[in-house]
Amino acid sequence: MTLGLNTRHTYVSGCVRYHDLAYTASQDDAVPADVEHSHFHEIDGSKLGYIGAVTWATASMAVSKFPHEQMIAMSAHGEVKLFGSGKQSDEQITTPDGSPETRGLLRKLRTIENRTYAVGMGRQVYRRENENDWRCLDRNIRPAIGEVKGFESIDGFSASDIYAVGWDGEIWHFDGQDWDQKSSPTNVVLTNVLCAGDGNVYIAARQGLLIRGRGDSWESIEHESMDEDIWDLAWYGESLYLSTYRGLFKLAGDKLVPVDFGADKAWTTYHLSAADGVLWSFGKKDVMAFDGQTWTRID
Repeated sequence: MTLGLNTRHTYVSGCVRYHDLAYTASQDDAVPADVEHSHFHEIDGSKLGYIGAVTWATASMAVSKFPHEQMIAMSAHGEVKLFGSGKQSDEQITTPDGSPETRGLLRKLRTIENRTYAVGMGRQVYRRENENDWRCLDRNIRPAIGEVKGFESIDGFSASDIYAVGWDGEIWHFDGQDWDQKSSPTNVVLTNVLCAGDGNVYIAARQGLLIRGRGDSWESIEHESMDEDIWDLAWYGESLYLSTYRGLFKLAGDKLVPVDFGADKAWTTYHLSAADGVLWSFGKKDVMAFDGQTWTRID
């Protein structure tokens, strides 16, 4: 199956809801690069459905679980698009304690224990409690005036066991009430964090750096496999997968093994999404799905 959207659009992000249902954000190749926009599509089995367009660039996507199970997409400025379960709506992340409009750009969405979180520059952390109801969780960890700090990603084992990572190698833990900064083995930018099925927290970084740990114990995995920036992580089939712009890897022991897509190789990779027994890879011009045995080209 090939949808053909990649002949005229460039994929920006995507997320999987069920094994046969996924959502994508893309940009029209005919539109000038400096014109911010996003087109959203639903891939339902072999059918491509058009959701709609917005006049902002998508920074992150996830599947929201409450109060409805829906695709949720976000701009760096906190604009939000939701679609699914027979509903479609738009929101703006703003709270009495601050918003990205004045505090800085947002980077990542993540659903943890049925609530969706957003993080970004200025160590911003927001949690979506209900429709159009976002709460600020970062009041006690904001940088000093003139200090440039920020979160690039967030994930958690539960609402009381959450990790956020970002600039200057910062690793923070949230117990549901308070934040605690952990000692980090690096000062490079940490690009993503994943609370994995093996009980470990994995952190991706620039320059091929991969960190493993939990709580107060952290170590760099000396994989010596590549030095490209790692952008995304996913736990699938009892294994860690990670992606760069040009390749997908699987952690085997402490080594990174390139993923073999088969005869139909994916030349572009970026985002990963695992759900309902499948793993999808979203690159600029390639969307691939893995069922545990075979990689299949979606587009």
